Amino acid sequence: MTPSVRRRLAWFAVLLGLLALSLALRLPGLEAKPLHSDEGVNGWFTLRLYWWNVYRYQPSDYHGPFLYYVNLIFFQLLGPTDRALRMGTVLGGSVAILALLPARRWLGLAGTAVIGLLLAVAPVMVYFSRTNIHEVYLVLFTALWAASLARFAQAPSIRWGALAGLSALLCFANKETAILTTGSLGLAAAASWLLGKPSTDPRDPDLFGGRGRVAALRAWTLEQPLAWVAGLAIFAVVLVLLFSSFFTYWYGVSGFFRAFTPWLEHGSSGRNQGKPFGYFFDVMLRSEGWALWAALLPALWALVRRHRLGIALVVWAGVAFLVYSSIPYKTPWCVLNIDLPIFLLCGWGAQQGWLWLTAAGRTRSLAALGIVAMVAPLTALPGLWSETREVSADGYDDSKIPYVYVQTVRGLFDMMSDHLGVGAVATDDGLGPRVINLEAKNPARWYVITRGWDHQRTEYTTKPPSAEDIADADIVVATGKGERKTRERVQESDGVWHKETYPLRPGWRISAWYRQPLWDAYQEAGGREAWAWPVAESDRVHRPPKPKRYRPKSER
Repeated sequence: MTPSVRRRLAWFAVLLGLLALSLALRLPGLEAKPLHSDEGVNGWFTLRLYWWNVYRYQPSDYHGPFLYYVNLIFFQLLGPTDRALRMGTVLGGSVAILALLPARRWLGLAGTAVIGLLLAVAPVMVYFSRTNIHEVYLVLFTALWAASLARFAQAPSIRWGALAGLSALLCFANKETAILTTGSLGLAAAASWLLGKPSTDPRDPDLFGGRGRVAALRAWTLEQPLAWVAGLAIFAVVLVLLFSSFFTYWYGVSGFFRAFTPWLEHGSSGRNQGKPFGYFFDVMLRSEGWALWAALLPALWALVRRHRLGIALVVWAGVAFLVYSSIPYKTPWCVLNIDLPIFLLCGWGAQQGWLWLTAAGRTRSLAALGIVAMVAPLTALPGLWSETREVSADGYDDSKIPYVYVQTVRGLFDMMSDHLGVGAVATDDGLGPRVINLEAKNPARWYVITRGWDHQRTEYTTKPPSAEDIADADIVVATGKGERKTRERVQESDGVWHKETYPLRPGWRISAWYRQPLWDAYQEAGGREAWAWPVAESDRVHRPPKPKRYRPKSER
């Protein structure tokens, strides 16, 4: 077996092992964690795609289209189930290491293994990969964007320019905060260009292909105009495809540009998510553990040696941390954008340690420095592994864990059992009872629809129901400010009601009133024991008719 074949087999084995480890931590018990409210929204948007081929980008409150089209693929393959809703992000988080393969010449097998292990095991990476949320895809395509930019910096070509344009657009097609990624990567590149110096080690390829600053700038611009044209063209074409919902909603294209105004306002005001500057650092201590401190050694090495790639990673990580920490609006999944360059820095440091260790003429004491650089980030893995397993198994709704954020708690499943049980005795067609739902639609709406209910039989409202509405209802659900008024109107209505109260998320509870005869029939049929959660999804999810507002004018 030749050395080149052995190297390829080693790479294949490492990547296959990392993928297997990632999936092993993400797939088990995927449905056990209740859907977050945001997942309920994302599931609803995807159901509209699944039913009616309708998606309309809403730039003021919701993020980009990529997630919904990926969800749709899994809905088509598996049906609209809890597992299908989360499978895209499970795979997106698991294959993140593959996005860095264009940069493998700098990371080497040692660096790739370290980065892959951290991405596979880090608690926040695993937790949000098991959540249907845009941030996982943003991190995946940020990794691909950074790797393709590195290859373009070394050997400018149309191929790498096109890949950089595509990956950049896919970042923006997930979240508007990709503008922060653009700034972080841009400043990292500028710092590397200004402060770095060419690598003289033939085993450690220079990021700029050995060019000086002026020659590198010329190679990236004047000598490769078609690469920029290809990148911008792909960016524009895919933007139009996704944001126009494949030429069915042209307003979404202008929405891409309009989105930055409301999200800038959300970020600067803090909206309802304002947190102190040190919030992300606290989350990072739990998501990175010792690896956070282990990254300081390669950071120092990069600055001392003025290593171009090392400087780029240090500045990227530093800018990402400062920018995200300075913005008042903070949600814990954003920490993934800080974790990524820190993990890259750890992996790059491990590869530098390997190069140092294997260099000819090293004394034992000097070679030990290479071993330290390689092993230091790995010492974080036992703690990260333990935290990940504990949170995935039982701590997924524990609000004391900093990245478990406004998470729906498992007590909601009692309400879903009661809803489905009462619905079963209330109707013969399996399409559900008549329900009024005040401010409590997510994720309950997803759960009842995917268990066979016709969503048109539920009135989702933001105003307390009238006496006439209550008279026609079998179940009334309320939370928030309107709960008191709803309670009064239910008490004033005709008939006898049974009330139950359930936890929703920290600080929020749901009140539900069931017609007493229906509740009694449900209890006689076995109650929660007969409808114990998990209740399997329906084989035939009811597909309601397409609303008039989504039909062509000729069909209205």
